[in-house]
Amino acid sequence: MSSLERQQQREALLEELRQMGEFHRGTVNVQYRKCGKARCVCAPKQHPGHGPQTTLTYKQEGKTTTRNLPSSAAVRLTREQIERHRRFSDWSRRWVQFNEELCQERLDPLLQGEPGEKG
Repeated sequence: MSSLERQQQREALLEELRQMGEFHRGTVNVQYRKCGKARCVCAPKQHPGHGPQTTLTYKQEGKTTTRNLPSSAAVRLTREQIERHRRFSDWSRRWVQFNEELCQERLDPLLQGEPGEKG
């Protein structure tokens, strides 16, 4: 790949990162729970329980953190942020691959004719 093509690829990757926006790790969960009160509407087996309660769960400094998402707007925003995190993870993989290829291209000329090289 030419130096110009490499620079264009680098700029495209950086622009993609600039456009990405905010993101968050985690999972959105929807749960129904039984309260355990014998006379509650949720007591019969066929009742799913109280809910739905929607939460965001993620790891923070090695501990699992769960936050309640009380509105549909909060759920929608959080799902968008999680999707952007998935795109960021993909972008990060491609950024590492780009840099490894660049490093290899710069190293290859120095390795030409080195002792112990096969070929």
